[in-house]
Amino acid sequence: MQSSQKTIVIRKAAEADVGQIAEILVEDWKRAYRGIMDSAYLDAMSAEQRYPIERRRYQKYTVAADGQEILGYAWNEMTGDETADCEIVALYVRYGRRKSGIGRMLFQNAVDSFRAAGKKCMVIWCLKENREARRFYESMGGQADRTGTHTWGNRAYDMVSYRYRLDEQSI
Repeated sequence: MQSSQKTIVIRKAAEADVGQIAEILVEDWKRAYRGIMDSAYLDAMSAEQRYPIERRRYQKYTVAADGQEILGYAWNEMTGDETADCEIVALYVRYGRRKSGIGRMLFQNAVDSFRAAGKKCMVIWCLKENREARRFYESMGGQADRTGTHTWGNRAYDMVSYRYRLDEQSI
């Protein structure tokens, strides 16, 4: 039985969540980025390999939890780059739970937190070829802004940023 959104709690991540966070990231990358990123790089990823990385930074994360199950997480930073004062660095939802509103809940939580802190302009970057993520960010009111590249493994990938005016938009 699927849980309803009424039982989903948005909260700060705890150390006990790290294993599920690592699993979500690896599953999401392997499924969402297949055909976009280098297959050998994706195939080499594992939750065991990601665990120590996520353990070092889990305090930065906000999770969507249904009891002990982590359904997704976001990494929000109050400082951004030269064109924005805050950023959603990462936003992942358990692949089987996509399109269930969890991403919207995590996104809105970030917006609310940034607004409460007096932030005015938020940015989020994604792979240029990740059409699903781009549609989501556009549906949330984002305007494609800048492009750049990021290197994973031995390859650089094209990225696009989405900008959100927190002081002007109702997100």
